[in-house]
Amino acid sequence: MVWMVISSKGVSDVYVHKSKQAIRQDTYLNQFINKRLLPFIEKYHQDGNYLFWPDLASAHYSKSVQERLNEKNVPFVIREDNPSNVPQARPIETVWTLLERKVYENNWEAKDLDVLAQIIKKKSKELDQKMLQDMIDG
Repeated sequence: MVWMVISSKGVSDVYVHKSKQAIRQDTYLNQFINKRLLPFIEKYHQDGNYLFWPDLASAHYSKSVQERLNEKNVPFVIREDNPSNVPQARPIETVWTLLERKVYENNWEAKDLDVLAQIIKKKSKELDQKMLQDMIDG
């Protein structure tokens, strides 16, 4: 699993979770929300002008995650308002497609998961910030 935050103000560090299992809620809470999302918000969005839009993975809407987001006053799309199978509604889905193209350009193939993780992190830093800003701000 690959996770990152995008906004009109920047891109977070990429986290690659090297497991074939679905992400557990405690891992999501600690590795993503506490270590990445909250510091990103603190750095780029102190004005409160943002909305966190998770995908529909069960860990993303676990009770502990929702409690933490509410505790930190992080506005987020509630599950009932988060449409499935509408990737065009979520800019991050376009970013994943662009990042995938960058990673696998010239028919590149990963020799192992560590190399893949390194390339994903490297290529994420090459994403065009102006394009991201335009995509998010509309």
